[in-house]
Amino acid sequence: MATTRERAETLLHQLAGPDARLREDQGRAIQALVDARARALVVQRTGWGKSAVYFIATKLLRDEGAGPTLIVSPLLALMRDQLAAARRMGLTAETVNSTNVDDWKAIEQQVADGQVDLLLVSPERLNHPRFRAEILDRLVASIGLLVIDEAHCISDHGHDFRPDYRRLRDVLDQLVAARDTDVPVLACTATATDRVVTDVADQLARRPDGDQVPVTVLRGALARDTLALHVVDLRGHEQRLAWIAGYLADHAPAGRAGIVYALTVAEAERVATFLRELGHDVAAYTSRLDAPQRAELEDALKANQLAGVVATTALSMGYDKPDLGFVVHLGAPSSPVAYYQAIGRAGRGGHPTDIVVLPTPTDERLWHHFDVAGIPTQPEVDQIVGALDRDRPRSLPALEAAVNVRRSRLELLLKVLDVEGVVRRVDGGYLATGHPYTHDDARYERLLEGRRAEHEVMRRYLDPATTECSMQLLTAALDDPAAEPCGRCGRCTGRPLDVALDEQVLAAAREHVRSRELPVLPRRRWPSGLDRLGHDRRGNLAKDLQAAPGRALAGTDPSGYGQAVADLLTLAREGRAEDAVSSEAFAEVVDGCVKLLARWDWPQRPRTIVTVPSATHGPLTRAVADRLGELGRLPVRHDVLEARDTPPQSSFANSAHQAANALDTLEVTGPVPDGPVLLVDAVTVSGWTLTVATVLLAEQGAGPVLPLVLSSTTAG
Repeated sequence: MATTRERAETLLHQLAGPDARLREDQGRAIQALVDARARALVVQRTGWGKSAVYFIATKLLRDEGAGPTLIVSPLLALMRDQLAAARRMGLTAETVNSTNVDDWKAIEQQVADGQVDLLLVSPERLNHPRFRAEILDRLVASIGLLVIDEAHCISDHGHDFRPDYRRLRDVLDQLVAARDTDVPVLACTATATDRVVTDVADQLARRPDGDQVPVTVLRGALARDTLALHVVDLRGHEQRLAWIAGYLADHAPAGRAGIVYALTVAEAERVATFLRELGHDVAAYTSRLDAPQRAELEDALKANQLAGVVATTALSMGYDKPDLGFVVHLGAPSSPVAYYQAIGRAGRGGHPTDIVVLPTPTDERLWHHFDVAGIPTQPEVDQIVGALDRDRPRSLPALEAAVNVRRSRLELLLKVLDVEGVVRRVDGGYLATGHPYTHDDARYERLLEGRRAEHEVMRRYLDPATTECSMQLLTAALDDPAAEPCGRCGRCTGRPLDVALDEQVLAAAREHVRSRELPVLPRRRWPSGLDRLGHDRRGNLAKDLQAAPGRALAGTDPSGYGQAVADLLTLAREGRAEDAVSSEAFAEVVDGCVKLLARWDWPQRPRTIVTVPSATHGPLTRAVADRLGELGRLPVRHDVLEARDTPPQSSFANSAHQAANALDTLEVTGPVPDGPVLLVDAVTVSGWTLTVATVLLAEQGAGPVLPLVLSSTTAG
C-alpha cells in the first residue's frame, strides 16, 4: 500500500504538473495532518506551495472518510484563486462570504449532504449571526481539517492583525469540546517574525482545559532569488509620478502587467487617473470597488490586458499572478513584514522582477495613524458602550449618530470590543453585554514598542546612505536565519534603475499635483478634561458650530505648491513679511488659492473673508486674504478675531491643552459678519485654532465657516 507521502506526490502532479516534486516540509506537514491528526504551523515564503499542503491533505483525509475542510482566509482575491486551484484537483470547493449571501442556504445544504470538500470563509464570517447560528456549529461537529491562512493575522504583533481572527481561538476550543478525536489544524503564513511564530504557535497549542497540544512548526528561508529590490529617493511628488510614468513607458517588461501600490484609496485613484491621462492602460483597485469589479480587474491583470493596476493593500495577500511584471510602492509600508508580504506577489513564476519603493514625506504620519487605528481609548469605549442597550440592538448607522467616532474606526473598535466580550453583534446591530472593559495599557504599549522597532528597520531600509543588501535587511528583520546578501538589489550591484524624467511628463505631473484636493476636516467633539483647564466646554460640538470641510493648498510634501508655501512661511517666521509679499512665491501661492477656490464645491459661496490672527504668520495671512478679497470682490475683515498673548500651539502636545490654549488665545473683538465666511489661516497643525475660531464666529451668527489654510500638517 502506498505511503501518505507517495499518495501526496501523485496528487501534487494533478495540481502542478508531472514535473512537480513534493518539498521536504510539504511532505512533513501533510504527514503530520493526515497520519497524526496534528496541529501544524507552516511559515514559508510566498509561492512555496502552502496551499498544495492543505489541498492534498484534504483529498487524503476525505478519502479516509473525514469531513470537509474549513479554510479561514482573509481576502476575496485569495478565495477565488484557491477555489479554482482546488477544483483543478477534483475537489468540490465553495465559499461563504458577503458577496453570495443568497447562496448560503444552498451551500449549507451541500455541506450537510457531504457534497463539499472545501469551504472557504473570511474571519468576519465567524461573527456573522446567521453564519454562527446556521453553519458554524454544524461545521465544528463535522469538519476533517481546519486551515487558518495568513495566520500572522491571529497575532496582534502581526503587521495585518485582524480582530476577527482572534475568534479562531473559540473555534479551536469548540473543536476540542465537540469532538472525541483530534481534528488536524494547519496554520500558514509567509511573513512572521520569531515573536509572531511563538504567539501563533502558543494560540494553536492552547486547550480550554489548560493543557497544551503539541504543534509542529515548519519554517523555511524567505529570500526570493527572482526579486531585484530598489529604493528610489525623489524630492517631490511630481518627480515620483513622472518616475512611475517613465518606468511604465521604458522599463516595464512587455506583456507582463504589474502593480503600483499607494497608501490610501484617494491616492490610488489620483495616480491611476494621472497615468491614464498620459496614455497608460491602468486602473485603480481599491476597497471602493464592489466584488464583481474587483474580480474583473484581477482577471484583466492576470491576463495582462492592462499595463498594471494602481492598488491599495486591498490587492495584496493571496493574489496569485506568476508572471507579475513589477511592484512599485508609492509610499513606504510601515514594517519590513508588511513590505515583504506585498512584494511576495512577484517573482513566483521564475521571472526576474523589479521591486521599487518611492518613499514620501507623509509616510511616517500614516505609519503612526495605522499604529493606533485598532487601539481603543477609554473615552471611545465609554461612548460606545453608553450608547448600547443590553436587550435592544442598535444598528451601526444609529450608533454612529450617537457617538463621535468616524465610521471606519467605529467598525474596527466594535470588532475589538466584540472579541473582548464587551459588546455582541446580533441581527439588527449590536448589544452591550454588561462585561466591563479593562484597558490593557501594558499590552498596548508592548504592541506599540514592537511597531516602533519595525519603523526603525524601514527607516534604515529607505535611507540612501544604507549600503546593506536590501533583501538581507528585510529577511533578517523577519528573523530568517538564512538571511544573506542577494547579489541582485540596487545596493548589491551598485546599479540603480535608470529612469529618465521627461520634462513634459514632469510638467503634467506638477499640474496634476497642484489640482489635487487636500481636505481640512473639522473637529466634532471637545476633548475631555477642558473643565480642569478652565473651560466649560464638553461633548459633541453642535452641528451649527462645526466648520464645514475646509481645504489646504499644501501639505507636508514639497510637491505642488508645497515649496512656495514653505518659502513664504520661512520668511514670515523671520519677520520678513514684506519680502514674502513681493516674492514670486507669493504670486504663485495666491494663484494656487484662486484655482483652489474655483474648484471648491461649497454649498454656499462665502460673502466675507475673515483672517485668523497670529503673532508669527499674521502679516502673511492678512496679505493673502487681502489679495483674494481683491480678486474675488469680497470684503476682508482682519478685526473680527484678536489673539491674546499666549504660548504657541506648538508648545502643547495633546488635544486638551491645544484646545484650551486656543480658547485662551482667541476672542471676538469686532462685528461678526452674517452668512458664509471664508476663514483664512496660514498653518493648521492640530485643528483646534480653526475649531475655536469657527465656534466663536458661529455662536454670533456667522456660518457656514469654510477654512482655507496655506499649509496643513495632516495633508500630504
